[in-house]
Amino acid sequence: MAALAVVFYHYSDQRGFPSLFPGPYAVTLFFELSGLLITWLLLKEIDETGRLDRRQFYLRRGLRLFPVFYVVWALCRLAGPFAGSWAMLFYMGDYYHALNQHYSMLTVAWSLGVEEKFYLLWPFLLTRIQRPTLIKVLYGVLIAEPVYRSALSLCGYRAFTWFAFDCHLDAIVLGCLIAIAARRHWIVPRWISHPWTPICALILIFALQSQPDIVTYLLAVILVSVVSRPSPLLNNRVMHYLGIISYSLYLCHGYTRDVLWPWITRGVTFRNPITVFVAQFALAIAGASALHFAIERPFLKLKHRFRGKKPAVPASTPGAHLNCRQSST
Repeated sequence: MAALAVVFYHYSDQRGFPSLFPGPYAVTLFFELSGLLITWLLLKEIDETGRLDRRQFYLRRGLRLFPVFYVVWALCRLAGPFAGSWAMLFYMGDYYHALNQHYSMLTVAWSLGVEEKFYLLWPFLLTRIQRPTLIKVLYGVLIAEPVYRSALSLCGYRAFTWFAFDCHLDAIVLGCLIAIAARRHWIVPRWISHPWTPICALILIFALQSQPDIVTYLLAVILVSVVSRPSPLLNNRVMHYLGIISYSLYLCHGYTRDVLWPWITRGVTFRNPITVFVAQFALAIAGASALHFAIERPFLKLKHRFRGKKPAVPASTPGAHLNCRQSST
């Protein structure tokens, strides 16, 4: 859903349509989800094997992320030089765009720069710092980050806070804390798991778009709610398939819009913006599907060779420990 929201945001923005969801906050949700899933997997490996094999973790992350990213980067580069291309190549797009607001068909890769730095630092911190101390540090980050961003904005560096890794730590940390709580068998309050909770939180997000610090926590509420009580809307065949290709879709939708679409429709004029929107979205799905089956899937098969020493516990997911509180409190 986060990937789809980004695509809708970029495709509707060029046509003057109202956005179905604030695009930047979809990336915030992605950071929270990443913090949750990565921390869950790391803690699960530590609990099952007594240690964390950082080398295998980095190999798995590399096989998951690098192949399709570098293929899309190469395709964009073949189409012509674009802003920040070499910074993107080395996953420094976040700081490139923080310092130079020059956008391109691969601008979305700034978020991958944030993610990569998280992947590099977090396993080291998780194994070197005692858990109680680490939790205190994470809470400290949650308190300090809004103050830090506000200070930068007051000093005239507001655009820097939109992209830089050090300005998105609270979203990632929230996901990490949720995972730590889940591994400790946190009992989720009933109001969070109520079916109306994510709907009400989403309404508040639209109403409070100008308050990013509040929206970050509302997104965390939605995340915990849908994990603790999975929705049929997010667990059908269509959404499952879109989830499988979501990484490729996130990366290639700018290329399909700016390069493939003009090439396919050269000499043809479309006057109906809705038709263009639907056709471009279908083309993005087709491009993402091709990338997934041709590039992602072969490398994902290799990824399974780099697992922990013990087999995974069946049906062990974050939702398994985000239990709903049965009392009325």
